[in-house]
Amino acid sequence: MDMWGERADEEDVVTVDAGTWSLGDTEIIARAVVEAPSVHDTQPWNLRLPDHSAELEERLEFAEPGPDPLRVDRLISCGTALANLELAIRVLGNRSRTSVLPDPQRPELIARIETLGSGTPSSRDLRLYAAISHRRSHRESFTDIPVPTETLADVVAAAGEVPDVDVRLLAADEAVALAQVLAYAAEARRRHPHYQREMFSWTSHWQPRGNAEVVTTWSATLDEHGAAGETMVTTGIPDIDALAAVIARESVLLFSAPSTSPADLVRVGAAVERCWLAAIDARLSASVVTHPLRVEDAGSRLAEMLDLPVVPLVILRVGF
Repeated sequence: MDMWGERADEEDVVTVDAGTWSLGDTEIIARAVVEAPSVHDTQPWNLRLPDHSAELEERLEFAEPGPDPLRVDRLISCGTALANLELAIRVLGNRSRTSVLPDPQRPELIARIETLGSGTPSSRDLRLYAAISHRRSHRESFTDIPVPTETLADVVAAAGEVPDVDVRLLAADEAVALAQVLAYAAEARRRHPHYQREMFSWTSHWQPRGNAEVVTTWSATLDEHGAAGETMVTTGIPDIDALAAVIARESVLLFSAPSTSPADLVRVGAAVERCWLAAIDARLSASVVTHPLRVEDAGSRLAEMLDLPVVPLVILRVGF
C-alpha cells in the first residue's frame, strides 16, 4: 500500500436513492469518501446512500480467482473510506451508528452507517474532517525535527474509537529490526524482476536519494496490471545500518488487529485513516507502507523480532 492513490471521480463509486440525502449533503459525503487513500488507486468500494443511511460495498470485480494477495490491502482501503464516511455524516449534524459486515446475505457489504437523529459533531471530528482534503502521501524522508511526544499521543488517540485495533509506536532501538525486515523483503523481491518496480515505491520512503534505481524499459509481460514503457525500478538492497539510522529519527506507527478477518482489516483501515488525518491536523506529513509486510514471511519476522502477539498489518510514518 505504498502505492496508495489519492482520488477518483464520485460518479464511479456513488449511488444515491432519490429523495433521501440532499444534493449538498451528497456532495459532502461523496467527496469525503473519494478523498480516501487506496491501494494502487483502485478505490475498491461503492458508496450507496439509501434512506438517510449510508452503505459501503466492496467492489468484487477486483477479486482475483484463487489466492487474492491484494484483498488484504483492498479491505484496509475500504476502512479508510469508512473513516471518512463516518466523519462526513457527523459533520452534517447527524448522530450515527456503524455496523461492520452487518449482513451475511450480502458479503460485499463492508459497512452500514445509520443516522440516529440530529447531533453536534465533536471538535475532533470537525478537525479530522477538515484534514481530509489536505491529506497527501509524503513518500520521502522527513526532516530531523522530532515530533513532540504530546503530538504523537494525540495522533495515536485518534484511533481510540475504532475497536480491536492496536497502534504501537516503534521505539528508536527497534529501528534495526524494521530495517532488517525491509532489507529481507527487498532481497526476496529483487530475485523477481516482476516486483522490482514495486520495490522503488517503498524503498524511496526512507531513501529519497536513491538505492540502486535505474530507468529501464518495462515489459507488459512483467506486470499484467501495469503499463509498459520506461519506469524506475530498484535493483539493489538497502544498507541496513543506514536505513535503521533514518528510521530511528522518524516516528513510525505499527497497526495490528486480532486477526486478518475482513471485519478486522476494515477496522485497521479506519484506524490508519483517523491517525493520518490527526497527523495532518497537527501540521505533520505522513505516508503508509504495507507492501514489504506482505512479502513472504516478512510480517511474521517483524512480529517475532519485536515480540508482538500478532503480525503488523500497516506501517504509518509521520514527521515534519
